[in-house]
Amino acid sequence: MGDKALRGNKLTAGRTGKWGGGILKKIGKALSKKKPTPKPAPKEPKIGSKEWFDKQDPFVRNKILSIRASAKRGDVYNKAGTVVGTPNPHRTAETIIKRHPGSYQLSTKQTKSGKK
Repeated sequence: MGDKALRGNKLTAGRTGKWGGGILKKIGKALSKKKPTPKPAPKEPKIGSKEWFDKQDPFVRNKILSIRASAKRGDVYNKAGTVVGTPNPHRTAETIIKRHPGSYQLSTKQTKSGKK
């Protein structure tokens, strides 16, 4: 009696495995679907590269060009970033830097702190 009662009668015998009208099967399919992987974003060009330079607006490009020209001239800057002097045959960059403590030069490997 116990085994037959659990399975039900002939009309419901084939439906015992379909509990809830297949709701569990639908939930399982929805949960097991693969999530779409996001595409990697395009990489930004490295700062200072030609591509990065070309993407900048004209004001930024002009500022970069003026900084490069200043470094080529060998200008000496103070702590605030203003030009203290430009070396010439009568006055070297070392004497300008000595006269203004904490000053630095863009063309050398010296940092703002004065360490090499």
